[in-house]
Amino acid sequence: MAKLVNKIIFINNRRTSMRLCLKEWEALSEICHRENIARNKLIEIIEDKKDEELGLTYSTRLFIVMYYPRLAAKLMKRQLLSRHNDYRRLTAILEDIAS
Repeated sequence: MAKLVNKIIFINNRRTSMRLCLKEWEALSEICHRENIARNKLIEIIEDKKDEELGLTYSTRLFIVMYYPRLAAKLMKRQLLSRHNDYRRLTAILEDIAS
């Protein structure tokens, strides 16, 4: 079972705590590093945009879970575009050779 880690955070000019498992904290740090944003700032944004009926911890977990599939889709699209551009570039070279 994953151990929950409680951390004190400062968001929207107040001190609060959040309890996530270690892997969730690591994922959140990775996202912040990838997006070049401070952890507390990202959590502030999550709090400002979350459904009022949902808690901050739950909303943060939901954000983490939703972030990675979207990142994967973005990277796959970039890879497909790169392959398409490589194909077009190679086709252009071959056409130049043939003419």
